[in-house]
Amino acid sequence: MHRGRQLCKDDFKKFDYIFGMDKENFRNIKSLAPADNRAVLGLLGEYDKQGGKIIDDPYYGGEADFEEVYQKCLRCCQEFYRQASRDN
Repeated sequence: MHRGRQLCKDDFKKFDYIFGMDKENFRNIKSLAPADNRAVLGLLGEYDKQGGKIIDDPYYGGEADFEEVYQKCLRCCQEFYRQASRDN
């Protein structure tokens, strides 16, 4: 089972990467980052080779919108993993 939770200051020391989904989300993440932040901050959508850095919230959409967001997130995560594996 997976659970969502709010980002906390310890996350900036615990995780190597923290991604936002849209510009507002990313601004909020950056505003929470402490001065001693170790995590690389970015937009997950930057890893989508099909373009579009922003991943819109499908909350008010239909099933197709949720599927589209899922597929975009999957592509982005796979490309991020590919690049991170290559760099290490």
